[in-house]
Amino acid sequence: MSETLALKIRRFVISIIIFVLIVFTGTVGYMVLEDWNFLDSLFFTIITLSTVGYSLPADLSSVSQIFTAVLILSGITVVLYSLSTLTSFIVEGEMRNVLEVRKRMKKINGMNNHYIVVGAGKTGFFVCQNMLKEKKDFVLLDKSEERVQQFLKEINTEIPYFIGDAKNETVLEEVGVKRADSIILTLPSDVDNLFVALTVKSIVPKINIISKVNDPESVKKLSYAGINKIVLESEISGNRLAYMATRPNIVSFLETIIHTPEKDLQLEEVDIPKNSWVIGKSLKEIALPDKVDMIVIAVRKKDNNSIFNPKANTIIEEGDIIIVLGEDSKIKRLREIVEQESSQLS
Repeated sequence: MSETLALKIRRFVISIIIFVLIVFTGTVGYMVLEDWNFLDSLFFTIITLSTVGYSLPADLSSVSQIFTAVLILSGITVVLYSLSTLTSFIVEGEMRNVLEVRKRMKKINGMNNHYIVVGAGKTGFFVCQNMLKEKKDFVLLDKSEERVQQFLKEINTEIPYFIGDAKNETVLEEVGVKRADSIILTLPSDVDNLFVALTVKSIVPKINIISKVNDPESVKKLSYAGINKIVLESEISGNRLAYMATRPNIVSFLETIIHTPEKDLQLEEVDIPKNSWVIGKSLKEIALPDKVDMIVIAVRKKDNNSIFNPKANTIIEEGDIIIVLGEDSKIKRLREIVEQESSQLS
């Protein structure tokens, strides 16, 4: 929520509270000054504040007359202020913005194991595009409302976002950093990414942080901050350009898999959960080609060592990650298969 919108909401709420206090004061005042009951006092207070033009009681004391005059002036001032604030809400579309913010926050608050993308720049744009393609839950976080609105026009779809400074702990908690799977830092400044990483680690020490970096000399500093994975933009760009020149067919193949939304073929990683029936069995015993008809590219072991083009006698263990190439529907079927427990098959 922008600071301007929050300020307008605060002013409107305060004016309503003051108006209620004036009604309460008027009611109690007439009960004390005129010895009226609560209902009569409340009724006279309301018609006084509304200035409907009813005549005053003949026996109204001079003190009550002064009290009534003050009540009218106070009430008119607060009512006019409240109406002007409400009109501003309606005319400027702020009320619609409030409803949109609440809807967005409700969605964000319902997320678990989601991703937080920090920075609505060019890098953040491509990160969000891939998140949408992979149908992952994510939140875009940036402190510039204008930059986010331009971002939304470019990406041409609705995504959950939050306006705020990622270096602020309260802002990070608003986007669910304690429930998030990973946070991706794409800010243009390496120093800003470093400060955000330190703030995140102070809240959730074990969260997975991925950050881009512009200056190679900043890599060590970001590593010391506890960032799990660091992407040096110049290195990625250089390797890509070299591969496009020397291995164009390989690059074309990978782009077909990763960047073409029309293709159903994709690389995916499948975690082996605890108590899965495949634990302790070889790839030959599991017989993935017969069950799901896909290619096993690699098996990543718990010690982070990867077995590429694994043999049929490769044993699958708890915590392993199988990297496969196949259609989306078959990958979903594979997840269902490995999530079955031994007890379910017996």
